[in-house]
Amino acid sequence: MADHTVHSTGPVASTSAPAGRSPNQPSHRQHAATPRRRGAADSATVHPAAAVALRLLRERVLARTRALLELDDAPLVPAFAEVVEAEAAPAFLGRLLSAQNQIAARRAAAWPPDRVRDALGAAFVQGAAETIEVLAADAAQGIDGVMVVAEVLAEHGRRLAALASAPAAPA
Repeated sequence: MADHTVHSTGPVASTSAPAGRSPNQPSHRQHAATPRRRGAADSATVHPAAAVALRLLRERVLARTRALLELDDAPLVPAFAEVVEAEAAPAFLGRLLSAQNQIAARRAAAWPPDRVRDALGAAFVQGAAETIEVLAADAAQGIDGVMVVAEVLAEHGRRLAALASAPAAPA
């Protein structure tokens, strides 16, 4: 008589396991739940001083931007999920300047462009100075935060120098 697995009471090969894997091998889910030993490749470095400094810089620059453009304190820039801990200074600065420009758009129609531009520049400098003052008061992590702000300021200076050296656009 032929062996029919449906009628047999003996063990049946697993039909839920992927092809090529025996039922006794652990699944990927079981493997993922198994704790791994921490090695050099598994380490991660978190710099809380950098995150605090960048978030504070953003908050202070945008607050000074609203004040100097004589706008109310209502949030004018959409709040996005941001991962500033791992963000390079150029990327952070680009987003910060973009946020400033979004705020300035509400004032651009009423003020001459030079006045708006001057207010944005002053807001950036004043917000950075406030941030450095707050961070410098923290003896434990302040210097690390100040160094992060200094890196953003250096990038800002590079961008301004590049703008100043660029040829003027034809009128």
